[in-house]
Amino acid sequence: MKAVSIDQLEPGMILARTVTNSDMIVVLSEGTELSNAHITRLKFLEIPVVHIKDEFDLSKNFQQASAVLKKDSAFSHDFEKISKLANEIFKAIEEGEVANETTEKLAAHILPMADNAASIDYLFKLGHLNTTVALHSQRVAIFAGIIAKWMRFNWEEIRVIVTSAFLHDIGKIKFPDRLSGKNPENLKGDDLKTYADHCQNGYDILKKANFADPVPTVALSHHERMNGSGFPNALHGDSIHPFARIVAVADAYDNLTSERPGMKKNTPFDAVSYFIKEIYSNFDPVVCIPLLTRIKDSLIGSVVKLNDGREGRVIFYPQDFSAMPIISADDGTEINLNRETDLKIIQYNPAG
Repeated sequence: MKAVSIDQLEPGMILARTVTNSDMIVVLSEGTELSNAHITRLKFLEIPVVHIKDEFDLSKNFQQASAVLKKDSAFSHDFEKISKLANEIFKAIEEGEVANETTEKLAAHILPMADNAASIDYLFKLGHLNTTVALHSQRVAIFAGIIAKWMRFNWEEIRVIVTSAFLHDIGKIKFPDRLSGKNPENLKGDDLKTYADHCQNGYDILKKANFADPVPTVALSHHERMNGSGFPNALHGDSIHPFARIVAVADAYDNLTSERPGMKKNTPFDAVSYFIKEIYSNFDPVVCIPLLTRIKDSLIGSVVKLNDGREGRVIFYPQDFSAMPIISADDGTEINLNRETDLKIIQYNPAG
């Protein structure tokens, strides 16, 4: 990896680090192959320097990109393996084929990954690879499996939850190219309707492909919200299938912590703060409380960097329902981010 000034950039170079603006909005994600348009955009935004991969570690596809992680990482290897299956399944279903057996095989691969809470950290490292619906779906499947385990579902129930989570966005295979990677909050008119239709489309596709309930129901209901503000049917509370409530949380968590152009680059700390705000409105507390408790515990000991340049380590979360942790800074000070709200965590390295 090397730092390169904007004036020295050439098309074909590969970004080694995600480029963000001063508001931490992702401009270009790690692994992007630069084009003339990308370089022009970087110049317009007056970003002086970016980090480029050296020739020995250039990576143009997922298999090579995952190798940038620790080469001995079993998680990286398994994630790469199931990504191939995921693409096969999405392609088969798009072509009208029944992919039940392949999906069962994929779920069997995901279950051991969901049995390891450290997978949350591994997925965060892989966040810049969230470029397709299939990749997003396998990440959500792992998240949902982890949450289901924390909620003490039995193994068969977790298998169904994982399968449902993997297929929750299958309706997006009908999306036009112009909607690819777009932030739903910015969509209007026909584009917004097309986006909302992916729930019903997913239900219809899975029914036609002979997937048993609740898998189609989860695809239909994963955007429903506990307070009735969701879509497509504005369901409330207990009228939403319990597995759909789990997938809704897993889907939101992945969207929050994955890098996507035009979106804010969030850390797990931001995700914790978000769910604490939404726990009694949009999302089911029965799902959120185990998630928040376990993630908070896993973040203790993490090394962080604040927006004022200071670095430190997370030493604990307050016993109340505080959204942010207490930091022991390298300068010897102790910082309660719930009180010093002008300070934000902008970088994070997992404990361990």
